Amino acid sequence: MRDGGEIRVQHKCQNCEEQEDTSFCRLPNSELQRFEQIKIPKIYPKGAKLFVEGQPTLGVFVLCKGKVKLSTCSQTGRVMILRIAEAGDILGLSSALNGIEHETTAEVLEQCHVNYITTSDLLRFLKTNPEACLNAAKQLGRNYQTAYDQICSLGLSDSAADKLAKLFLAWTGNGSGVSGRVRIKNNFTHEELAEMIGASRETVTRALRYFRESDLVTLKGSDLVIHDRQRLKAAIGGSEGRRAQL
Repeated sequence: MRDGGEIRVQHKCQNCEEQEDTSFCRLPNSELQRFEQIKIPKIYPKGAKLFVEGQPTLGVFVLCKGKVKLSTCSQTGRVMILRIAEAGDILGLSSALNGIEHETTAEVLEQCHVNYITTSDLLRFLKTNPEACLNAAKQLGRNYQTAYDQICSLGLSDSAADKLAKLFLAWTGNGSGVSGRVRIKNNFTHEELAEMIGASRETVTRALRYFRESDLVTLKGSDLVIHDRQRLKAAIGGSEGRRAQL
């Protein structure tokens, strides 16, 4: 069943093969049964917006599958990507708990499966389910850590090249490599990379050219190769990074 941009589906959390160790996926059966009664499973296509910055927070979205871009926009129209949410994240949680408008815009990067819960149902559920409440607190803690890391990266880096290097290094936890060489997938444009580090698209393009010429990083299509993770890390804040004041 379609409702706006999304498709409503039938889905049972107990039978889900994609359960995450975070969010509400690993609740005891008794709490999962109560969760089933308040959630609305939906599928959103790429490009859809779950919510927009400044909108009233009517509910939260538990991301079961896919990726969602969370961004904010200044009064001058400058966009910054705050993070990329993945399966297990609860989107809009802070705004729902604080009773405020959405602080970010959530845009679907690839087809997403979500469980939507109204704010009123969420609050009642948390009040009577200690483990679910603990999971929500853990989610807020992860969000805080992500924000802290981003502030440190943006505020303490001397150049855009340093910021971009830190971003790539943060991604390597999901990559694979041998002897310091790491290959990961990058599905973001130069413009989106710029929005992640608070720079212009042209600056990111120059930084990527500098990385390639220095044999640090090669980006070809969606393939991102860090030739030596330790050398890229050592270049941050060093003479190589200072030569690329971009």
